[in-house]
Amino acid sequence: MEIYTVKEGDTLYSIASHYGISVDRLIYDNQLNTDGILAEGQALLILIPKLIHRVKHGQSVTSIAASYDVPVKQIYQNNPYLLNQKYITEGDFIVISYTGEPSLNLKSTGYAYPYIRKDILREALLYLDELRIFSYGFNENGNLIPPVNEDPILTETKDFGVSPVLVLTPLSAEGTFNNQLVKVLVENKDAQEQLANELLEVMRSKGYEGVDVDFEYILAENREGYAEFISYLSEKLSVEGFRVSVSLAPKISADQPGVLYEGVDYQLLGEAADSVFLMTYEWGYT
Repeated sequence: MEIYTVKEGDTLYSIASHYGISVDRLIYDNQLNTDGILAEGQALLILIPKLIHRVKHGQSVTSIAASYDVPVKQIYQNNPYLLNQKYITEGDFIVISYTGEPSLNLKSTGYAYPYIRKDILREALLYLDELRIFSYGFNENGNLIPPVNEDPILTETKDFGVSPVLVLTPLSAEGTFNNQLVKVLVENKDAQEQLANELLEVMRSKGYEGVDVDFEYILAENREGYAEFISYLSEKLSVEGFRVSVSLAPKISADQPGVLYEGVDYQLLGEAADSVFLMTYEWGYT
């Protein structure tokens, strides 16, 4: 990987040729306009190929990946513009690997709405281990309220080998978090059982691999009740191998005041759930 500073007279083609990379890759890595206009002094990220393949007649992304014993996903990660091409052309150059590729042991996740643009979704899925699909709601009796048309995003997620996670939220009809709905749920064991049973049914039929519970603005009086609900849900779903995570607003002290924090017991929820997702982006707008 290198950083190149644009000089007078440089073009996308001349820079790409100098490094032996494609113009498409240079544009993609630097989010450039395709008009080719560069500014003197502009800094460009250059990813230098380690191994390049020239496409032969009849080859596909799948067959090329197999010939190098690498995942198909790796080919798309190294050549993301291929996502928007139905076919590859004989004579094209495809990067199999880059020099200085980092080796990281981490798990990446993200949120998406079912109506996300397909091209944006597919690019993101190249780099995710799981996708949290936003969101299922519920009523006071514990009946689930599904999102509109989640099937396309589920299909894409599974096609990319990414784990789909069902996000559960107490959203009102106006689309805001309803802490009174949380209060009713955590104080009603019958509603909890109904909700857990319906979640199991949806996860079996839709292929979700886990549930992310995103309850916000929980009342202080429901602090322990919420943790008990998460514990119950985790126990119920784990029997069939489903994971439960909780999304929590970030705190800087155990007794931090505010509606985002007073109903959240980090220790109890950490013990009850399989994992915790800290929504540090909350600091950006609340």
